[in-house]
Amino acid sequence: MTRATRPIKALLVDADGVVQYPRHGWLREMARLGGPGFFVRATMVERRTLTGEADLRPLIEDLLAERGLDLTFADVLEVWCRIDPDERMLTLVDQVRATGVLTALATNQQSYRGGWMQRNLPYDRHFDAQFQSWQVGLAKPDPAYFTHIVDVLGVEPDEAVFVDDMRENVRGARLAGLHAVHFSMLSTYGELRWELRQLGVPGL
Repeated sequence: MTRATRPIKALLVDADGVVQYPRHGWLREMARLGGPGFFVRATMVERRTLTGEADLRPLIEDLLAERGLDLTFADVLEVWCRIDPDERMLTLVDQVRATGVLTALATNQQSYRGGWMQRNLPYDRHFDAQFQSWQVGLAKPDPAYFTHIVDVLGVEPDEAVFVDDMRENVRGARLAGLHAVHFSMLSTYGELRWELRQLGVPGL
């Protein structure tokens, strides 16, 4: 990994799989509610809503009706929103932010779950900006999503570092000219800190 040639001015961090995780047992509860394969179908229809061009509620209601389930959209959303922030990652973000680097949450979300996150999770205390795909109108891994973010933050692409748990999103960021780190489920926080330091991210 090559150190950035210019000072890093922005750290972009994904939500799911990086700064937040589902609570234990949530997927089992989703399967109990909707039956086998329900959540897979739900995530497939969700993809159509990530840029804000479609409304998730009627799509999920159609899926519930198709399966003959006596459930409401609210029942499904409640389980979908069983997520908790990772305090260790937020501490890392705070350490970088304390040096003057801009911090941003860069996440693909539909309006219902994303709105819930904005109302209920403390991200406004840790991030200078939040870029949820449904509000941006673009979604990862589209390089245009990352170009939009650096334009709004007022930094050059090579002055920003992005962290995500999905390789295709990391590739999208790199195509847009950003530095990017893949933080997989097998990665450790020590490894992430080392990789960020190698790129010149201060505070770590």
